Amino acid sequence: MPDMSIEYRFIKDADYEEIAKLQAIAFYSRPREEDTALMREHFPPEWTVAAFDGAKPVASVRTLPAMRLMHSTKTPFGLISPVTCYAAYRRQGHVAELLRRSLELMKERGQPISGLYTPHDALYRRYGWERAEEKRRLSFDPGDIRFRAPSPAGGVTRPATQEDWERLNAIYRKRVDPLNGALVRVENWWRFFVLTDFESKGQPERDIVVWVDEAGEDKGYVVYQNRSSGQKENGWDQQEIWIRDFTALDAGAYRGLWEHILTHDLAINVVYDAHPEDPFVDLCEDPFEVKSQRAEGPMIRIVDVEGAIASRPYVGGRSASFTMAIRDGSAPWNEGVWRVDAAEGQMRAEKTDAAADIELSVNFLAPLYTGFRTAETLASAGMIAVNRPEALAEITNAFSVTDPPYTQDFY
Repeated sequence: MPDMSIEYRFIKDADYEEIAKLQAIAFYSRPREEDTALMREHFPPEWTVAAFDGAKPVASVRTLPAMRLMHSTKTPFGLISPVTCYAAYRRQGHVAELLRRSLELMKERGQPISGLYTPHDALYRRYGWERAEEKRRLSFDPGDIRFRAPSPAGGVTRPATQEDWERLNAIYRKRVDPLNGALVRVENWWRFFVLTDFESKGQPERDIVVWVDEAGEDKGYVVYQNRSSGQKENGWDQQEIWIRDFTALDAGAYRGLWEHILTHDLAINVVYDAHPEDPFVDLCEDPFEVKSQRAEGPMIRIVDVEGAIASRPYVGGRSASFTMAIRDGSAPWNEGVWRVDAAEGQMRAEKTDAAADIELSVNFLAPLYTGFRTAETLASAGMIAVNRPEALAEITNAFSVTDPPYTQDFY
C-alpha cells in the first residue's frame, strides 16, 4: 500500500522546476535550464498528477489529451508520457496509485483508450496496458542500396521549415485518415514533437523535405536528422540518418523521397521505423542489404470498454454479436460480462447477465480492438478462455481492420 504520508494531486505552477528535475533524474539524465520553461509552455498543470513527499514531487504521471485515428474515425486518446519516480521511492506503490488515478481521470475526461511507450512491459501489464501495435525497423547503408525499377517521371524535392507545419499536416492527414492507429496532430505536436529535436540542447530543427509533383501539388514529405551512429573511424564520429516521419501519397513521392535520403551516402546508416507493410525491402535490388526487424509500437489500454467499443468503426463484412467477460483489477467499471453488437459501420457494448462466449483480461482486449491479433490467435495461445468456439469467428469479424495498427509518433 502507498505511504499514507504521501499526497497525490495535480501539480501547480510552482512545481514545474521540481517536476523537470524529477523527470531528468528518473531517466538518469541531468536537468536542463530550458526544461522548466518548456514544460510550463507545453504541458498545463492538470495534465500531470504527482506524488508529493511534503513539497517535493517524488513520482509523476503525465497524460496528454490526443486523438487516435482508425479508418477515418477519431477516438479521444490518453497519451501517457512520461511516468517518473525517484529511485528511493520505487516499489512503494506510488506509480501504481498514480496510474490508477490516471485511469479514473481519463474515464472522466472521455478518453476511452490510452497508450504509452516503455521497455518495461511487465510493469504496465499489471495495470492493463498491452502490446497492440508494432513497427518494422529498417536499417541500411545508403551507399549500398539500388532499386529494382526506374522511378516515375517528374517531381522535385523542396526544403521546408517548422512554419510549414500546416502544409505538412495536409499531406499527413490525406495519408493517415483512412488507416489505423495514427494520431491527429495539432500545431504544438508538430512543432515540438515532430519537427524539433526537443531532447537535444537548443532543440534544433530537423531537416524537412517536401515532394512536389509536375502539377505543383504536394505529394509527400520526409522529416529526418543526422546523429551519431556510436561508431568511430580514424577518431571521427560516424553519422547515421534517423527518419522521424515519412509520408508519401503516390509512387512518385515514395521513390523521390527515398532517393533523396539515399543521397546522404556519407552516413554509414539510415534508420526508419516503418509501417509493417512498407514495401521498401521488396523494392531493393538486394534485399539482404537491408536489416529488417520488429520494433515495438505503443502499449495500448482500454480505459472504458463501453466508450471504446462505441467509438470504434466497424468494417466487417456481416453483422456480429457476442459476449465477453472482462477482468480488470485497476478499472473496476470494466469488470463483468459485456454484449457486443457490430453492424452497419458501428459497434456498441452493454453489460449483460448472459453467459460469456469468451473470458479475458482487459489486457488482451487491446490487441483485439486495434486489429493487432485475431480472436483465434489469442485463443490458440491460451490468452483468452473460450466457452463458445463458434464465437471466435464472430469476434474476429467484429474487430476486423483494413490496415494493421501503426503510428509514426513516439511519446
